[in-house]
Amino acid sequence: MRPILAIIAATVLSVWGAASIACGQEAVVDAGMAEVPAADPPIPFWSPARLNLRMREIEDRSPNIRVPGPDTANYPNSAYTLPAGRSYVEFLPVVFSGQTGGSPSNYSAQTLLRHGITDWLEFRLFFSGMPQLQFGGDGQSQVTGFGPLVFDTKIHLFDAQKELFLPAFGVELALQTNWASPAFNSGVQPSINLLFDYYLPGDFSFEWNVGVFGGQDSNGIDYYQATWQFALQREVLPGFAVFVQAFINDANLTRFGPEIRSTIPNNATVVGAGFLWTVNDLFAIYASGGAGVTKEASESVAQIGMAFAF
Repeated sequence: MRPILAIIAATVLSVWGAASIACGQEAVVDAGMAEVPAADPPIPFWSPARLNLRMREIEDRSPNIRVPGPDTANYPNSAYTLPAGRSYVEFLPVVFSGQTGGSPSNYSAQTLLRHGITDWLEFRLFFSGMPQLQFGGDGQSQVTGFGPLVFDTKIHLFDAQKELFLPAFGVELALQTNWASPAFNSGVQPSINLLFDYYLPGDFSFEWNVGVFGGQDSNGIDYYQATWQFALQREVLPGFAVFVQAFINDANLTRFGPEIRSTIPNNATVVGAGFLWTVNDLFAIYASGGAGVTKEASESVAQIGMAFAF
C-alpha cells in the first residue's frame, strides 16, 4: 500500500511543479512583452533621417498634423520641428493681398514642403507662386508667372518650460532663389527669423517671430527690412482652434504681396484672425483674413490652405 501512495504523491507533486513552472514562464513572457516599447514607424528610404541622428525625447513618432502643426496656418512659424523622417505638405490654393499705395493686388497659390532630417533640424522647400498673378492697376497691365523657389531650414534649440513660462526657441534660415518669372524675380535674397512659442494659462498658445528679409524694388535696388509676426491661439472645440494674428511688413516667408515693390515698404502693419480645423491626425484645413491698419499695408489679405502629414 505504501509504495502505491508514494507513487500517487510523486505524480501529484510533479504535475503541480510543472504547472507552477509553466505559469511562471507565462508571467515572465507577459512581463517581457509589456516592457517592449512600440516600434517606431518606418522612415522613408530616401530620407537622410535614416542616419538616426535623434536628440530629443518624442513620445509618438507617427505622422501627426497636430504636433507641431502646419506653419502656414498663421503669420508666424512654430519653433518646433518635425521628428526625424516625418513630412508635411502644406498647400495654399488661395493667397491674396490687396492693393497698396505703390503696388497692385496680388494672387498666388503656394506650397511648403517640410521634412525632418533630425529631431531638431527640418529641411523645407517653399514654392511662393505656382502660379502667381499680379492684377493690373494704375495703368499697369496684368502679369502672370511663377514666383521664386525658396530653400529653407528650421532649427529647434530649446523646448518650452511651461512651469516657468519660458518659450520654446528656434531659428529659421532661408534663401530665396532667382528661379522665377522675370516679373517676379527679385534676385537671390537671404532671410533669418527667430521663433518663439509660449504655452499660456487658459489653454492659450502664443507664437511670435522677429527677423530680417531681403527684397528688391522696381529700380533693382536691394534692401533689407525687419519683420515681426504674432498669433494667439486657443482650441474652442475638439480639433478646432481660432486665433488672432498680426504682422509688420510681411508674414514669415514673405507670403503676401508682390516680390518686386515700386518703393521700399515702411512698417506696413496688418491685423487679422482665422481658424485651424484639424480633421484627423493626418489632415488639417485653415483660413484667415486681415486688413491693413497703416497706409503702407495692403487693404486686405486672405489665405486658404490645407496640410497633410506622412
